[in-house]
Amino acid sequence: MNRQKPLLSRRRFGAGGLAAIAFGFARAGAAQVAPPFGASVSRDVERANIAVVDEFCAAFARKDVAKAVSLLSGGCSYRTSQTRPPIVGKDNVASTITRFIELGAEFKVIRSVALGPLVLNERDDIVVMTAGAPARTFHIAAGLFFIEDGRIAEWTDYVIR
Repeated sequence: MNRQKPLLSRRRFGAGGLAAIAFGFARAGAAQVAPPFGASVSRDVERANIAVVDEFCAAFARKDVAKAVSLLSGGCSYRTSQTRPPIVGKDNVASTITRFIELGAEFKVIRSVALGPLVLNERDDIVVMTAGAPARTFHIAAGLFFIEDGRIAEWTDYVIR
């Protein structure tokens, strides 16, 4: 009895079937087009979010505590640097920024970008740490703000040391 090898073994059939299925999924995925960058949030909303942060930073130079505090959400939090715990609650954050403004703090925004509700700015903060002391400039590599309903809900500064 002369037995010939089958043209297609079970192993080859299984491997070929899996490859065909994978190729089919890859082709289906290739046919789909990803939404354009930033499509989930309009450019107008991103511009408005940057405007909130820019107005907040400008309030420091004008010594306008009321304006700065008005741009905070009720449950906002603030981390003065990446190594510090957050200050939580509008009243606590307001107290902190009021102290900064009263001591003559000023934020000089270098540039800002938005990605949906996140605004990232690079800036120099000129701060007087204690009354009568000379001002110090801190380069903020990234001030990261989360904007919710037109107000700052979270704010963390990443300082270059």
